[in-house]
Amino acid sequence: MADVSIPWGDETLTLPLPEHWSVRQTVTPTVAPAPSDWPERLAAALARPEGSPPLAKFLAARRGGRVAVVVEDNTRHSPLPEVLKPVFRELAHAKVPAERVEVVFATGMHPPLTPAEAAGKLGGALADAVAWRCNACRERSRQAHVGRVRDGTARVDVRVDRRVAAADLRILVTAVTPHLQAGFGGGYKMLVPGCADLETIRQLHRAGLPRRAAQQVGQPAPANRMRRLIDAAGATVDAAGGASFGVQYVLDMDDRLTSIAAGDVAACQRMLAKSCAGGYGMLIDAPADVVIADAHPRDFDLWQSFKTLANTVWAARPGGVVLCATRCAGGVNMPTLSLPIRPSWVRRAVRLLGAEALSSMMIRLAPSLSADGAFFARLALQILRRNMVGMISPTLARSARKMVGLPLWAEAGEAFAAAEAALPPGPKRVIVFPAGGVSYPIVRRRPLARPGGA
Repeated sequence: MADVSIPWGDETLTLPLPEHWSVRQTVTPTVAPAPSDWPERLAAALARPEGSPPLAKFLAARRGGRVAVVVEDNTRHSPLPEVLKPVFRELAHAKVPAERVEVVFATGMHPPLTPAEAAGKLGGALADAVAWRCNACRERSRQAHVGRVRDGTARVDVRVDRRVAAADLRILVTAVTPHLQAGFGGGYKMLVPGCADLETIRQLHRAGLPRRAAQQVGQPAPANRMRRLIDAAGATVDAAGGASFGVQYVLDMDDRLTSIAAGDVAACQRMLAKSCAGGYGMLIDAPADVVIADAHPRDFDLWQSFKTLANTVWAARPGGVVLCATRCAGGVNMPTLSLPIRPSWVRRAVRLLGAEALSSMMIRLAPSLSADGAFFARLALQILRRNMVGMISPTLARSARKMVGLPLWAEAGEAFAAAEAALPPGPKRVIVFPAGGVSYPIVRRRPLARPGGA
């Protein structure tokens, strides 16, 4: 009997596999460790940016104007206090008064941060010294309509935080990581959906979700509709007033900055996406019967952990099983729908009716899903049509709130027994993702045989 060991917070969780399961690949990110002088390299990038004047010149040209520093929320793991030090040094050197600067957490549809969470994210000293707030996506009066973007038949009305849109300078501080729908995160995603109105976010998610399940994580920008719409929306915000300056980076496995770029928001995001792909895109020799993916290091809550399933499902063969192991310290943290229907019956229903029709029925049954949960439901049902999925999580298994079609197990043995029952008898090929929260598969394409030859 083989064992699989995966990260579990500061510890290691060992999962004993059934005796006829064999691990064919354990795919671990190959991203380079961050250099020890990454803070100095970050400061240098602000002075020598890509495709734009240095941050100091931006600030000098807008002396007396308002500055919005847009940052990630606590579902991300950047060392934000250290990242913000050189940014605020530049603000101090330019003599920008504190009352003209505010930090905005690009929470999108995520819950707002508490004062304690904001202090932990920014560092207590900065949280006390500067005004901060979160995106209020459900407060239409705080949003401004700046235009509309199109991509083929897709249309998104761009409504963003009014004060962010009106800022003379927007400094977007973000990591570039694999993203299940936009290919890679970062860039103007900090504005749309990060600082956007709820309806704008919903339109963007709908436009970026294909009719049938298809791999979007790791897609380059030109091939990814959601990323094209995000970049067009960001350009629309800039055209409406002010300017945006990006401070972006790729994190290593210890959440330190291994690659850094500053300046032109879209250009730097695309450059860093290539670096991210090289470190977090994993070559797969052949699809597996069972994929075991640890949500580490993005195992904060149900939604962040579910992204692990969406990222790694492409390493499983159609009809295979994908199991996500997650601590979920933040719990469920989103609207869900619980019905007394077995997951196997949900899979049958989605194959019969289709993901779109079944998700529409679910939304009618639970109106709360018409906001953030609606996208979750559609994406989950698309995946269920292709594969059986589930989560190994003592925290979620103890929760009274469930998600239709997504089984939750407190113990790995229960999950493995369910996978055995769902798959044909015989040996099982297994692929393990110890860092499934940040990595994704690239299925190796075998060369075509030459006509008439081997």
